[in-house]
Amino acid sequence: MQRFAILGSHPDLSIAEIHAVTGAIPTDHAGIVALFDEMNGQADVLADRLGGTQKIGNVIGELPSTVDQETLIEFLASQLEFEHRESKQHFGISVYDFGNPKKVEDLAAMARKLGLSVKTALKGRNISSRFVMAKEAAISAVGVRKNELITKGAEFVLLAAPGRIVIGTTDAVQDAEAWSARDFGRPRRNAKQGMLPPKLARMMVNMTSVKLEGTTIMDPFCGSGTVLMEAALMGCQKVIGGDIASGAIHDTRENLSWMKRSGVTMPPMDLYVSKAADIGTHVAPNSVDAVVTETYLGNPRQGNETIVQINEAIAYIETLYRESFRGMKNTLKGGAVVLIAAPVHFLGTEMFAPDVETIMTSMGYTSSPLSDNPITYHREGQLVGRRFFRFVV
Repeated sequence: MQRFAILGSHPDLSIAEIHAVTGAIPTDHAGIVALFDEMNGQADVLADRLGGTQKIGNVIGELPSTVDQETLIEFLASQLEFEHRESKQHFGISVYDFGNPKKVEDLAAMARKLGLSVKTALKGRNISSRFVMAKEAAISAVGVRKNELITKGAEFVLLAAPGRIVIGTTDAVQDAEAWSARDFGRPRRNAKQGMLPPKLARMMVNMTSVKLEGTTIMDPFCGSGTVLMEAALMGCQKVIGGDIASGAIHDTRENLSWMKRSGVTMPPMDLYVSKAADIGTHVAPNSVDAVVTETYLGNPRQGNETIVQINEAIAYIETLYRESFRGMKNTLKGGAVVLIAAPVHFLGTEMFAPDVETIMTSMGYTSSPLSDNPITYHREGQLVGRRFFRFVV
């Protein structure tokens, strides 16, 4: 059965993560929607594991975009009738752009009438139901959970594509509240140094494609420990963190201890105040299965920097890369994976970034690209974004 995924704010990154975890390649994608002919794994397990996917479900049908309301109402009602439970059926309707934004507007505008008509049709078949109306075009993952749409009925997902409406039902959604609790509930957050979001850290760990059971994950630029937190939650055998700042190591230890107090079974952890270039003096040779790290991004930007200043910052970062990844290479096992979030600086319409590929391959690392082109994580208005690179030893 064909599956759909509602992706996060950076769809290319979400698709790369899904491919790394499941091997699946989308047969079609537009905006934050992707279709897959094959995606191995239970939907609820995948929704818990993936950082960049909001919803996962099955495609149950397709209708022409010119379909009349009565046909669409009957299609949805018959699905709920087929799945009829003894208790009241909860259902909602979400609309997503799958390459036809005009049709999204039309479907979203008629969603309330559509839902109430389905409810009436069900009543005529002696089926009690509750229609959950979206505040916007789509119901959030939190709304799907709170209204128990998956366990007590269905969330119908209408994907507005050119010439057709692809219809699916959601099987699993992200636990958005758990992500938020981990992000904002952790005791140590350093906004001045920049914060790697937990979802992005999870995606980075996943994009190594390393099976975490029995593996050692290292972050030599660990900051407040977000990557190590996610790796620990995912079941790795050991985490190793290093940072040149003693305060960062203190923050990492506090955050990992907080997770343990919260009931998470934590693996052994080794934390070192150390330059990344010197981490090999602390960590045993050939002991690390994967490095997952967001490296130094440069000094906080003010917005008034010159091209000369930014080029100087990039040159410094390139030197740091040469020293750091040369110094830690002896700690890596043969076949170990290195996943790097590297900085990309924006100045007007221009982008400035370190030449990560050339630097790493010159030291014997083998490039293992995540996609045909570098994937950039950048929010509107940000002066510094991230680009992702994967290498194998």
